Amino acid sequence: MNLYTVACTGTPLPSYQACANAVALTLPYCNTSLSFEARLQDLLGRLSVPQKISMISPQPQLGDTCGVHTNTIPELGLPQYYWLVETNTGVASACLAPGQCATTFSGPLGMGASFNRTSWRLKGQVLGREMRAYNNANWPRFDPSSSDYIGITGYGPNINIARDPRFGRTSELPGEDPFLSGNYASEMVQGMQTVDSAGHPLMLAYLKHYTAYSRETDRGHDTYNIALHDFYDTYLAQYEIAFTQGNATGAMCSYNGENGIPSCANNFILNEVYDLSLYRATSHSRKLTKLCVIIRWCARSGIVPMPTSPPTAVPCRTCEVIRRMLLRMRLLPPGP
Repeated sequence: MNLYTVACTGTPLPSYQACANAVALTLPYCNTSLSFEARLQDLLGRLSVPQKISMISPQPQLGDTCGVHTNTIPELGLPQYYWLVETNTGVASACLAPGQCATTFSGPLGMGASFNRTSWRLKGQVLGREMRAYNNANWPRFDPSSSDYIGITGYGPNINIARDPRFGRTSELPGEDPFLSGNYASEMVQGMQTVDSAGHPLMLAYLKHYTAYSRETDRGHDTYNIALHDFYDTYLAQYEIAFTQGNATGAMCSYNGENGIPSCANNFILNEVYDLSLYRATSHSRKLTKLCVIIRWCARSGIVPMPTSPPTAVPCRTCEVIRRMLLRMRLLPPGP
């Protein structure tokens, strides 16, 4: 095993640290003697509605809107944040130097075929350590000169079902069996979210793509008729295992629709299943992140039922999509 030495340059703090300047340190939300709840309430009370929205939605002036930079609030000492870092086969990152890159593992199909739980968890631990190290080093996901610095939110493992060779992303998946995929994810996520002596996880792991994502071509414009039996037998079981046994932080809703409704606005999979069933057996709330352009996709796809009133076209139609999405899901930053 090679250990790489990196010279520290620039800021001495990890990326995206709040409570790190004189302005913030005077505010109660940075007072560590207060409870988390008291600190949170103080912070929320200082944010306007537009500021809150800017901190949970892409800000084009800060960079890539699909990778998602959410806003900074300088007067409160709050940094911006870059959300999307892939963590499926390795931590998506720029190389430190030629030949000094993040660990790349054997493809998930190969690892799944090993039926080796220990290797799955060890893989997660390596990803978690490298993710935290890149965050500590202020290292970017892409080109070293970019501002897409790696945080601690990782998107992976991908546990969609590999049954159709036309999918296009089969190499990202552990297999065709939900039980195998769920246990693979459970072990990997537990490794990724290994906690230190103070109870801090190495990173936060988000599963993808929730759910029934089986076609890459023309994604975002497709919907499939799925019976309840197939939902519970094939498209939900792996997520239940990953949440209840692996304690995954959250999931990213998928590009497709189920039974005519987009995943990111689907009441059945978001509320009846995700909120009630998957939350019930776990110790803390799960976060669901939306796709970077899902509102636009929903508005143009026609697979969200729209009111039949005045055809004032796009503005009214788009607003209705957004209204329904806000009602049906927790509004969080986009995923990949």
